[in-house]
Amino acid sequence: MDFYLLLALTTACIAGLAALLYQRSGSLSFPLGVLFLYFWSMHGGWSIVADGLGADSQMQHHYLYRKVFPVELNGAYQETLFYYALFVIVIELTALAGLVEARSRPDPLRPALWISHVSLLVMSVLAGVASFLIVKDQLATAMLLGKSGYAATRGGLGEMVPLFTLHQVLNRVALFSLALGGAVWFTGRHGRWLAGEPTIAVGIGYGLVLAAVFGYVTVLGNKNELFSGLILGGLFYLANARSVRWGLVAAGAGGMFLCIALVDFLRAFPLPDLWEGIDWWEAAQWVPEIRASNEAFGAHLSLYGVLYFHSPLTYGSSLTSLLASVVPRILWPERPGDIYSHYAASVGIIEGVGEQGFSIHHATGWYLNFGLLGLVLGAMVWGWIWSRCYNAYLSADANRDRWSRWQYVLAVLAPCGFVAYIPPLVRAGLEGYKGLVIDALLVPTIVITLASYAAGLWTRLAMRASRPVEGLPARTE
Repeated sequence: MDFYLLLALTTACIAGLAALLYQRSGSLSFPLGVLFLYFWSMHGGWSIVADGLGADSQMQHHYLYRKVFPVELNGAYQETLFYYALFVIVIELTALAGLVEARSRPDPLRPALWISHVSLLVMSVLAGVASFLIVKDQLATAMLLGKSGYAATRGGLGEMVPLFTLHQVLNRVALFSLALGGAVWFTGRHGRWLAGEPTIAVGIGYGLVLAAVFGYVTVLGNKNELFSGLILGGLFYLANARSVRWGLVAAGAGGMFLCIALVDFLRAFPLPDLWEGIDWWEAAQWVPEIRASNEAFGAHLSLYGVLYFHSPLTYGSSLTSLLASVVPRILWPERPGDIYSHYAASVGIIEGVGEQGFSIHHATGWYLNFGLLGLVLGAMVWGWIWSRCYNAYLSADANRDRWSRWQYVLAVLAPCGFVAYIPPLVRAGLEGYKGLVIDALLVPTIVITLASYAAGLWTRLAMRASRPVEGLPARTE
C-alpha cells in the first residue's frame, strides 16, 4: 500500500504542476511534455506495483525480467519511484521559475514568414531517397533471408549499417519537412508565424509523399521517428493557426495513434510478409493492444537496476562522451562509449551487434554520473532549457528585426521541437542532448529556413518575369 500511496501523491503533485505550467504559459505543449515525461518515468510503476501485490495488470513487461533483471517491491524500487518523481517535479518547478508569463498566445505584429511548399516536398523526397540508398543493401539481404527491416538495419545481420546515424537524421529530415509543411498548408496564407500558398496541387503532393515516406518508415519500423514528426507537426499547427480547427486536431491525433500502432505491429514481420501473408484483421485487432506496449518499462527499470546492483558512479564520463560524439564514429570507431554501456555492464546486460538493446532513463544517466545530486542537477538543466525555448518563442516577433532569419525560425520552432524530442531524450543519458540539438532543433530550423529562402527566390523570379523587357512595349490587356 505504501507504493500506491507514493505513486498517488507524486502523480497528483506532477499533475498540479502541469496545470500551473499551462496556466502560466497558455500552451498545451507543457502539459503534453509532462505527460510524455510521466509515461516514461512513472506510468510503468502502476503495473509493476499491481503485479507485485498479486493483481494482473495485463501489461507486457514480465519478459523484461527474464532479459534484464526481476523487479521486487523492495527499498530499491521505492527509491526508484521517489527519484523519478523528484526528477519530473524538479523539471516542472525549474520551468515554472524560468518561464516568462504568457496567459494567452502571443499575437505577432509582423506578417508571417513565407515558405515554399514545393521546396519542402523536394527536401523530403531527396532525404528519403538518400536514406534508402544507405540501407538498401541491408533491406535487400533482409528480403532474401526473411528478416524484418527493423532487425536488418539495427545489427540483426551481424553488423550495424554504415552511416546509420546519418540515415536516422535523413529520416527526420524527410518526416519533419512533411510535418511542418503540412501544418503550414493547413493554416494557409494566414499563419501566425509561417505561411504558404495552400494550393490543391501542393496538398495532393503532401499526401503522396507522406504515403511513400510512411511506407518506408513502416518497412524500417521507425515508430519513434514517426511519433516525433507527428508531434512536431501537430504542436506547430496549434501555435501557427489563428483559428484552431479542433476537429482536424482530433482526426490527426486519431490518425497518429493508428499509424504508430500499425508500425509497432508490422515492424516484427519479415519483409516478404509485408507484401503477402499479413492478416490485416489481426493487425486491426492489435491497435487497442498498443496500450499494453512495453514502451513504459524499459527505461523505467534502469534506475532500479542501478540502485539494486549498486552500480558505481562514473563522475562525468557522459560529458567526455558527449564532447567526443561530435566526431563521427566512422572516423573514430573507438571513441568513448555513452553511459548506457556502463549501465549495461554494471547490471549484466549483454551488449553487442545483434543483441537486444534496452533503454536508460535520463535521470539514471545523471545519477550514474554524479549520484542523487546529479539527478537533481539534470532535472534543473532540463527545465531551464525547456523554459528558454518557450521564452525565445515569446520574444520571436519583438526580435525579428534584430535576429537573422534562421534565429527567428529556431525561436518559433524551439518549443515544439523540444517537446517532440522528449520521448527519445528521456530514454537517453546526457548524451541525448546532442540529438536534441541536431534532430529536434537544427533539422527543423534548416529545412524551414531553406524553404523560406526558396519562397523568396521564386517571388523574385516571378517579379522579374513579369517586368517588361527594356526597349519593348509593356504588355497590355
